[in-house]
Amino acid sequence: MTIVDRVCLALDVSSRPEAMELVRSLHDLTGMFKVGMQLYTAEGPSLVREIIDSGGKVFLDLKFHDIPNTVSRAVVEAAKLGVSMMTIHAAGGRIMMQAVAQELQDRFGETKPIVVAVTVLTSLNEALLREVGVASPVREQVLQLARLAESSGIDGVVSSPQEVRAIRGV
Repeated sequence: MTIVDRVCLALDVSSRPEAMELVRSLHDLTGMFKVGMQLYTAEGPSLVREIIDSGGKVFLDLKFHDIPNTVSRAVVEAAKLGVSMMTIHAAGGRIMMQAVAQELQDRFGETKPIVVAVTVLTSLNEALLREVGVASPVREQVLQLARLAESSGIDGVVSSPQEVRAIRGV
């Protein structure tokens, strides 16, 4: 794996022309393009297909979080688009994450996309976590969700840089 393969460029724009100009001009300098909620909402699945058809890999960062059946069906549709990687929320729980992991494995086997689970959003601190009923400190919550994601068959997790060392020790 080269350093280029490790770079993921966030397409944090709102239009197809802006996104595709970045894809064209930076294709050889990045391993993957992140399509998040802003761009996906503005341009939809056809843009994801266009990026992939142009030779780019897509990290679909929609942070799926719903009941297990809904999320497992949504990630299958994302996989059918040809995305290389996608996000779900670890807070969706074990059953949701297991459903995602199992459904993708059953449908796509070794060609399934990588799924990473968001632990705690970086915009949340301990006071904000308490507002939504989480009494644990941020670090403990991140580690708990990282362990849960791993034991549920998810490929990796997303966290802030402050928790990376602790997560690697999980």
